[in-house]
Amino acid sequence: MSKNDWYINSIWNEQIETEFEIRLKKSRSNFHKAQYLRTQAYCLLNSDIKSFQEKGIQLMNRLFEDYPNEKFNVIQGNEMLGDYYLRMKSFDNAEKHFRIVTEYYYSETRSGTTGLADLKLSETLLKSKKSDKFQEAYLLATDKFEKTGGELNMNSDKFYYAELMANLCNIMNRKEEASQYAKDALELSKISAPEFTRHKTVGLIKASIEQIENLNEIVKKNNR
Repeated sequence: MSKNDWYINSIWNEQIETEFEIRLKKSRSNFHKAQYLRTQAYCLLNSDIKSFQEKGIQLMNRLFEDYPNEKFNVIQGNEMLGDYYLRMKSFDNAEKHFRIVTEYYYSETRSGTTGLADLKLSETLLKSKKSDKFQEAYLLATDKFEKTGGELNMNSDKFYYAELMANLCNIMNRKEEASQYAKDALELSKISAPEFTRHKTVGLIKASIEQIENLNEIVKKNNR
């Protein structure tokens, strides 16, 4: 293990854990300790191996418990854990962590995160099929998103938003909105040129065949 990769392990075992703990203890500040815990947790959460994911959850929760005042890392960590739980379809857990980040947006700033945690919370409420919370999901992604400085800077973010709103409006029977958002998403999906010459994949839309078919179905359904 080199000097600079001790906290970005993609696997985990006793030897790695021992080395990690030794170096973590020697870290010079609480900020750095929190940063290393968050980074290592993130690497393990993205593993395909369940036991590594579970260790990632443990490390992230340790960050929250041991360094609650390190807001930058705590807020980022909550969004990362929310992303993990959403990916795993553990919607109650995802909702819990995205709400923490969303409340931070309202009281502090979106800086230091993707700036999209409130939209992810909206997506979580939609995918969890909590019909009593669909109106909240709609407001999170519209009025509240706009009023709290939400921005969609990249094409991939704009597509994500349009698709989310198409699906949400569709299930809420907001027919005109659902159709328009679906059309917007379909138009965005046609963009193939990179936004940045030096970073050709950043912001690039990668819509699946299933997503495109679903958007077309929403347009068809709501234009009858």
